[in-house]
Amino acid sequence: MASENFPEDQARAYMKQLLPTLDYWKRQGELGDGGQFEALKKQLTDEINALGIAGMPKVERLNALVGSYVNLEYPLPSGQAAKFLDDATTYLGTQLETDGGRCFGVLACEAFILICTYAEGGADPELVLYKKR
Repeated sequence: MASENFPEDQARAYMKQLLPTLDYWKRQGELGDGGQFEALKKQLTDEINALGIAGMPKVERLNALVGSYVNLEYPLPSGQAAKFLDDATTYLGTQLETDGGRCFGVLACEAFILICTYAEGGADPELVLYKKR
């Protein structure tokens, strides 16, 4: 998140202000109690890998990702575009790079699994799978 135009100290200050307002962090104690959070991450990882999506590398770990950072607009058959995520929610996910120049984006929570592909910087996103759990 830090860059030439957004120094690390500013990024840290921003995240310290933002994180307590997000749903995931408000519920962290509930999810982390007695190892439940780690169990959820393992269960989601196993479910995602069991989908057998062609060309997608194996998911090794899931990270907490802020919805506003990963909420891409996907083109629909009607020609319109739609976002599927809540910007204020934190999801578990990862980016998986491939040899073809596109990345797989994997996002999940208690309610669903979303898998997409996109070019560098999230350009030209394509929804591969949206599955309720």
